[in-house]
Amino acid sequence: MTWLLLDADMLLYQTVASCETEIEWMPDIITTHLPVKQAQSMFKTLVSQKEKQAKATRTTLCWTSEINFRKNVDSTYKGNRVNNHRRKPVGYAATKMWAEEVFPSESWYSLEGDDVLGILATRNEDKTVIWSGDKDLQQIPGRHLDNDGNIYNISQLQADVYFYRQILTGDTTDGYPGCPGVGPKTAERLISESDFSEASAWRTVVEQYKKKGLGADYALTQARLARILRNTEYTFDELQLWTPLQIQSDQTTTPMTKES
Repeated sequence: MTWLLLDADMLLYQTVASCETEIEWMPDIITTHLPVKQAQSMFKTLVSQKEKQAKATRTTLCWTSEINFRKNVDSTYKGNRVNNHRRKPVGYAATKMWAEEVFPSESWYSLEGDDVLGILATRNEDKTVIWSGDKDLQQIPGRHLDNDGNIYNISQLQADVYFYRQILTGDTTDGYPGCPGVGPKTAERLISESDFSEASAWRTVVEQYKKKGLGADYALTQARLARILRNTEYTFDELQLWTPLQIQSDQTTTPMTKES
């Protein structure tokens, strides 16, 4: 049995953006439209294509919740998208409603689709294959499907190393900066697979932030924004914020209480 987990947010965005059509009614009036049937057909085709590539016997679309726990970690998270007036393509919401009705779907309160992927994959590692165009999913060990239809494996070591490098490099797309002046090549040099341990990796991360006049608390915030959740970090009623091994705290649990 192969259970295919799809980054539904990304797949739908790609579909609807490619189907979005401009119509020029007259020289000074242009509107944007979505041929809905065309978008639905394309989405079905893409899902089917990935199912064949993964030889999947089961498929689940993983969606992002309207409420995002990372906003509680840092209220500016993904704020750059608002400031840049980034919008979803026309018809995105309506097509999502259709997709959730047609395909088995999961959307968990307060989590992003990436977190749902990470939790389900690490909870069922021997069964699942992940597809996502988001490089952040390299934090999750297990089998992954690339855009060319190839399945490759990410080991626990590779996933952990990638996470610590991500704390340093940040992610400008998601609006958290990481450590100033530390790019991918520097992060690779600082956090290597050959002598990796989580304790030493965290010490290295904190040292780099301190060199830039930033403390361990700031580094921890960046880590919690970067972290894609795994099985042990979410139990359906509460979320365990990531904490370095050497830090013992009773304030790392965030209850998943819905707003009234």
